[in-house]
Amino acid sequence: MTRYIYEILMTPEEDKSAWNVTVPDLEGCLTFGDSIDDAMIQAADALMTVIASFLKNGDALPSPVFGHEAPLGGMVIALAVEVDAEYIVDGVSPSEAASMLGVTRGRVSQMIKDGVLITYEHAGERVVDLVSINSRLASPRSAGRPRKKTQAVAN
Repeated sequence: MTRYIYEILMTPEEDKSAWNVTVPDLEGCLTFGDSIDDAMIQAADALMTVIASFLKNGDALPSPVFGHEAPLGGMVIALAVEVDAEYIVDGVSPSEAASMLGVTRGRVSQMIKDGVLITYEHAGERVVDLVSINSRLASPRSAGRPRKKTQAVAN
């Protein structure tokens, strides 16, 4: 994993009920938190997700610029994260897979057991691979048991 350092801008809400966070060097990288600590945790996750997305797509990552001015009542913090492209998961939980496929959670378990759906562990959680879900959706099955093929009788 590689370490990346970007400045984040933290701005409090007027009533101090939350902190908004932006990363000026990464367009679209923004989040918020109910406290400074929560905002920092959310900022680290947002920063890691955006950087991993750049890496996974093979896009050039913008260089960080330091020396941003703090917003009114806010602060500028240099945030370091370690991340690689594997931070982005190409899968969903078994329950989400069931919803996507329009079947029960039990049916998803059976499809996993039968090898129809592929799963792997990510951060201690079982994840169903999106490619296997999309493959299943591309070849829908009809209800019931498969019918036996009949042979034509020659006259």
